[in-house]
Amino acid sequence: MAAVHPAPLPQPSHPLDHWLDPELARVSPPNAPSRLRQLADTQGTLAAAWSSAIGMGPVLVLAGAFITVMTGAAAAVLVLGLLGFVLLGLGLAFGRRVRSTLPDTSRTLISRGPGSARGGLLMAGFLALVLGGILVAMAPGIASRGATTAAGLAGAYVLFVLLLVAGIVVPSTVMGRARESFRKRATANPELRSLLEQDLITWRDPVGNASYGPL
Repeated sequence: MAAVHPAPLPQPSHPLDHWLDPELARVSPPNAPSRLRQLADTQGTLAAAWSSAIGMGPVLVLAGAFITVMTGAAAAVLVLGLLGFVLLGLGLAFGRRVRSTLPDTSRTLISRGPGSARGGLLMAGFLALVLGGILVAMAPGIASRGATTAAGLAGAYVLFVLLLVAGIVVPSTVMGRARESFRKRATANPELRSLLEQDLITWRDPVGNASYGPL
């Protein structure tokens, strides 16, 4: 009996470069669904989480050093420093992996933070101003407790601002640039481009007739 070969997959109507064209993205409604946008947004959400870990790592190291200087407890810099380096290492390793592979889009990822650099700056700036205003109002009482207390609170405020940058501004900036960054990697990264070429051939919208692009 002759072997039965599976029917070849139909070739896509447009090549990948057509869907990656930035001009096509500009004339398309930003909320119009497409496979490329789904991939880019999902990858951006994951990359934002790991970029936050990268930013948090050095902040933990600085926090440990600050606590040790202020209290003399060497354990603070050892524990927080170790946690910071571990977080930094994990963020670098997994962040690189996320950016070079196609994400699993079968699960919905929900981000409750701002989705743009502007939104992240506004949110972080508001929180920093609120705490700064409270500290300014408490300034006379703080000054009366001596220079060490004032320096401690000033240092803690700086660490709080750095925490806001790492936890809000950095990931929101990454998410806001997700599609643009995805386009650049799809052009410059041969591994990611190969995965996209294969996905373009095999993907079919499971619930409607959404197109593969634009991005």
